[in-house]
Amino acid sequence: MKFCTSRLTIRPMTMADLHASFAHRSCPQTSRYISDQITFAQAKQRLVENCQPWLGEENQRLALAITLNGSNELIGEVMFKYINKTSLVGEIGYRLKKEVIGKGYAFEAVDAFITQLFSQLEVIKIVAVCAVDNTPSWRLMEKLQMQREGVFKSHFLIGGERLDAYSYGICRP
Repeated sequence: MKFCTSRLTIRPMTMADLHASFAHRSCPQTSRYISDQITFAQAKQRLVENCQPWLGEENQRLALAITLNGSNELIGEVMFKYINKTSLVGEIGYRLKKEVIGKGYAFEAVDAFITQLFSQLEVIKIVAVCAVDNTPSWRLMEKLQMQREGVFKSHFLIGGERLDAYSYGICRP
């Protein structure tokens, strides 16, 4: 899957994205509510997995790079995976490098991604989960017209801390 918005190109990940991907995955600011910081070897293994052909199997990630139009430099990532293929329910995730946060790129990329997922894949519902304290993330979900559907107590273990999470969803129009 590859598509463009007015400012962004969303394309398949490549091994050339390794250093940029590691940079934002190991950044305390961008990883705080997503996962523990990772090592270079872990980032490389994750990217190797993300560069494999996507077969649409349950829990297999479709990971795409977010780049600025006219540049091949990775500024972030979006991800989709079926979490219940039989029911055609998938989950999305997203992250940006800290230098571009607050410029509207996340909304632009994720809005276009959701549109592409609904038009190109068999998916009826898309969900996203974020830490309750990750206000920018859940505000983005609400701006995308996703509906808060619940709270998961002690859902994440990040940095040795248990975090509650919000669950959001949107159904195919």
